[in-house]
Amino acid sequence: MRSYRQTEDLTASALQAGLDRKTARKYLIEGSPGPEEPRPLRHWRTRPDAFAGIWPEVQEQLCREPELEAKVLFEQVLEQHRGQFDPRQRRTFERRVRTWKRAHGPEAELFFTQEHPPGERLQLDWFHASELEVRIADQGLEHLLVHVVLPYSNWEWARVCYSESFLSLKRGLQSALFELGGVPRICQTDQSSTATHGRGRGQAGRDYNVRYLGLLNHYGLTPAVIGVKQPHENGDVESAHRHLRQALDQALRLRGSREFGALAHYEGFVFELLRRRNAERGPRAEEERRALRPLHVDALPEYDEAVVRVSREALVRVGRQAYSVPARFAGERLRVRGDETELEFWWNGTRVARTERHRGAQGVFVDWKHVIGALQRKPGALIGWRHRAAMFPNATWRRLYDGLQTQHSPGRAEREYLGILALGLQYRLEELEAAINDLGEAIGLDAMRRRFNPPANRIESELRVDLRPYDALLSQRPCGEEVAADAGR
Repeated sequence: MRSYRQTEDLTASALQAGLDRKTARKYLIEGSPGPEEPRPLRHWRTRPDAFAGIWPEVQEQLCREPELEAKVLFEQVLEQHRGQFDPRQRRTFERRVRTWKRAHGPEAELFFTQEHPPGERLQLDWFHASELEVRIADQGLEHLLVHVVLPYSNWEWARVCYSESFLSLKRGLQSALFELGGVPRICQTDQSSTATHGRGRGQAGRDYNVRYLGLLNHYGLTPAVIGVKQPHENGDVESAHRHLRQALDQALRLRGSREFGALAHYEGFVFELLRRRNAERGPRAEEERRALRPLHVDALPEYDEAVVRVSREALVRVGRQAYSVPARFAGERLRVRGDETELEFWWNGTRVARTERHRGAQGVFVDWKHVIGALQRKPGALIGWRHRAAMFPNATWRRLYDGLQTQHSPGRAEREYLGILALGLQYRLEELEAAINDLGEAIGLDAMRRRFNPPANRIESELRVDLRPYDALLSQRPCGEEVAADAGR
């Protein structure tokens, strides 16, 4: 404007100000208000309302279902009033719906930022990580991560686990505290059965589990829980789930493979990523570390221990599952140590069995090696035994059993089968299965024993006899002598 007052040249003034000539004309000639000047409010429409005829029915739907999206409603309008509206009018319709929701719809959810003093608390929660598609030794890994976050600095730590159990909570919490080298004041979780339990029939609310309180008391932590179905109260760790899952996915893509030789290698990969991310937290993480209380206690064992009695079927119950142990311990009491993946059974300080820990619904898991000797002494028990399926390691052995049933009487078929299976105590099952396939219908206990245990007094040699001297002798005898000899006989 100053240049125009001096030169009265619209084009030159617009170029000097870096404006288009039409914009400069609007301000200088037409007198429109400038960008920073207040504009008069417009209370009239510049064009007819295209949706006036159908708006009452749209408004009725919005009153009934305020969460309906404008896009969905507009698609319905186009379907019900074909040819009346243009798809390019969608933005106008969305503005109309947004205006209605601001005036008559429910209030928007607000988020209230919380103040977290450094070193005051940690938040602990689990999230599913199977979608990362990690494989261990060519097997898909169905797993979770127990995730610990300090809200002030967003320092985080995680451990691989298989369920939201007390063992995984103990493992994740202890690992995080020793990685930190200090202890905050509060441990905050949700109200899952890992930390709390119902008070009983007719009583409202939940109480802390005794062993959970014992774990926190060992480290001097105060328990805290969020409200039921209120995950936003654990907002820091809930938000960190998504960021950590995304960071792991990107790191796996950068690695070029999701295959690991062992679970320890995968956990080492996770630890390395977490340490890099924590190093980027900067001064807030160091400030939080300085605010922590010293860690003066040793880590608790990362397994549960209990004393169990072995049943007459050589089974012990651990949680909802039952497992077999060697038959010689039937009726005894064993000490069982269980972690997330494995169970160990001890008797008088000696480990007598070790097995994979199963999760989920009730089940019975029998190792055929534990009971094969007892069944050989009572072969008739196999046909009606409720856990008979455990005596068939795979489909090959089931086919063998069915084949023996067609060749022999039931009693002999079971003795033959149990005898062949007992060879698995001395030889690898793969070797036995190869022999079973080779022998085919000639399969039997004696044939398998000869295959793997040939008789010690049997000597195999190739006998070669040279008959040429004998043939030469016959050719030298006179014919007359041969006839006389025959007459004399």
